[in-house]
Amino acid sequence: MSDFKTPTTIISSKSHRVRIAPDRKTVVIGERCNALGYSKVRETVARGEWNEVVERAVAQYEAGAGVININMVGLDIPEKVLLPIAVTAIRSQVDCPLSIDFGDPEALDAGLAKAEGRCLINSVSAEREKMDEIFPIAQKHGAAMIAMTADDDGIPYTPEGRLKCALKIVEEGEKYGFTLDDFIFDCIAIGVATDVGAGRCTMDTMRLIRKELNANITLGASNVSFGMPKRKTLDAYYLAVAITCGMNAPITDITHPALKWAILSADTINGSDKLGMKYIRETRAEKKAREEAAAEARKIPVS
Repeated sequence: MSDFKTPTTIISSKSHRVRIAPDRKTVVIGERCNALGYSKVRETVARGEWNEVVERAVAQYEAGAGVININMVGLDIPEKVLLPIAVTAIRSQVDCPLSIDFGDPEALDAGLAKAEGRCLINSVSAEREKMDEIFPIAQKHGAAMIAMTADDDGIPYTPEGRLKCALKIVEEGEKYGFTLDDFIFDCIAIGVATDVGAGRCTMDTMRLIRKELNANITLGASNVSFGMPKRKTLDAYYLAVAITCGMNAPITDITHPALKWAILSADTINGSDKLGMKYIRETRAEKKAREEAAAEARKIPVS
């Protein structure tokens, strides 16, 4: 399948489009509006408060996220109630494409119905039940999808096994009118603290999928550091290496400086940020922000 054209996944908000393609700069999918992964989100949403979710979305967008991921799994309130509210709350303050993470397909359908533009579904896999559930919803709403390289037998522990899962998804998706443009393949980040071969298997999978499909690739990048000290340091190096292996749409925390600069540096070295122009702009913006903060601090009298 190496003769595929270069896929371009386009997702959008009401007035803003994001193009994700292997020959373009990395597009970050912001992970922080996540009730399952962040206790503060879970606690505030449980109280019916949405400021925390919205502020996180704004902060990620301002830090450079091209897409905001939303996850309302793990609360006592039904997900199909919360997800549409979260989508509406974020959409009211951030004109940014959304990635809808879900546990309940009904909640996914309800969340997509409230979104303006073309969303990313997080996620489908090669499991028969998943494809039967999610493809019709994606077709109904015209959504793109993150495609997990796993199937009914679980997560394969070889790059070739994960590629086979990707091919199953492509083949089944064609029956619904989907093409490679509609998928971003998740090559699956597994914690290196529990599996000595996890990191290399994922990197080799990304190289293989890029070689055979030339497809867009994502990872839930923070998964790699579970159980390890200095997690953000490990995540940052992992991101940089992963980008050189083909990943171009990581799910990560772009508000953390180490992670942001790992991505900017990798894009510069890779050549997708031509002549490092984005790297230079961000460096200048950071310097200006420091100077403005220092100037403001000098105005405050010391008691």
